[in-house]
Amino acid sequence: MKRLAWFIPVLLGFMIAATPLIAQNRPVLRVGFLDSEKVIQAHPRYKEVQAVLDQANKELKPITDQLTPLQQKIQAGTATAKEQQDFQTLRNAYQQASQKWAERQAKATEPITKQIDAEIAKFARAQGFGIILDRRVASSSGLVLYGDDSLDVTDEIINALK
Repeated sequence: MKRLAWFIPVLLGFMIAATPLIAQNRPVLRVGFLDSEKVIQAHPRYKEVQAVLDQANKELKPITDQLTPLQQKIQAGTATAKEQQDFQTLRNAYQQASQKWAERQAKATEPITKQIDAEIAKFARAQGFGIILDRRVASSSGLVLYGDDSLDVTDEIINALK
């Protein structure tokens, strides 16, 4: 019993003394931020995505221009039954067209984002980053409250894509 009473404090002393040594052996976690929107827009094939967006805006704008005054009348309570029916028809047409263009945009964006994701992973491994976050998503979600500008790797990723 006396040996056990002597052994426990000695063991605790060794554990306390070894804690800083164990902590020093852990690798430092490098964290980086990037502006994904800026990276996507800098991609050489982004013009294809922009063309889809321009076509979508060209098709959706006339529908929006017709919907806006009808919606204002409905909200004011001055719309006739025909105007309410026209609003429903236009709103359905807008939703269908909007969905079609969203699918086309996703199809045009997919190969770009896959290449960017691969380049980010390659860059992170080569530079020793454990985490790279999208600056806007991290701040808007409340996940990150502050990120030093020196952690921004946006330009390095853009240069790697060229």
